[in-house]
Amino acid sequence: MSLALPALLIFCLRVTDVSIGTLRSLYAQRGRRFLAAALGFCESAIFILAISRIMKDVDKPLNMLAYACGFATGSFMGITIERWIASGIILVRIIARDNIDALVAVLREHGFGATAIHGSGREGEVRLFFVVAPRKRERELLRLVQQTDPDAFVTLDAVNHAAGGYVSTARSAVSVRK
Repeated sequence: MSLALPALLIFCLRVTDVSIGTLRSLYAQRGRRFLAAALGFCESAIFILAISRIMKDVDKPLNMLAYACGFATGSFMGITIERWIASGIILVRIIARDNIDALVAVLREHGFGATAIHGSGREGEVRLFFVVAPRKRERELLRLVQQTDPDAFVTLDAVNHAAGGYVSTARSAVSVRK
C-alpha cells in the first residue's frame, strides 16, 4: 500500500496538469490570452508538485509508470473536456448537388446563417454553402445536413475570429455586427 499511494498521487497530478495543459494550448491558439495564462499558472504549479514527487522516488518503477500513464490519460481527458465545453466558433463548408433548396431552408429554419455560392464540380453544377456557427451546435448542424442531403460533402474548421453576418447562438440567429 505504501508503494501504491505515491504512485496514485503522481498519476492524479499528471492527469490534472496535462488536462489543464491541453486546454491551455487550445485556448492560446484561439487567442484567449488571459484564460490561457491562468490555466498555464495552474498547470505549472501542479507539474512542480508532480515532478517533485517523482524525483523523491526516481528509482521506483511504479512511480515512473504512474507518471507516464498520467500523461497519456491527461491528454485524453484534456481533449475530452474541451469537446464537452465546445467553446469557439466553426466554419462549415457544405458542397451539395441535390436538395439544395431544401438544405438552405432547413439550415435557415434552424437559425443557421448560410451563404450559398454557385459552383461546378466533377459531376456538374453544385452549390457551396458557408455556415459559421458555435461549436456547441456542431452536431445539430451536421445532423441537419445529413438528414437533408446525405450525399453532401462537408468540411469543418475552427474559426479564430468572426465579425459581421450571422452566428447562431440557439434556435434563432443573431447578428454579430456592432
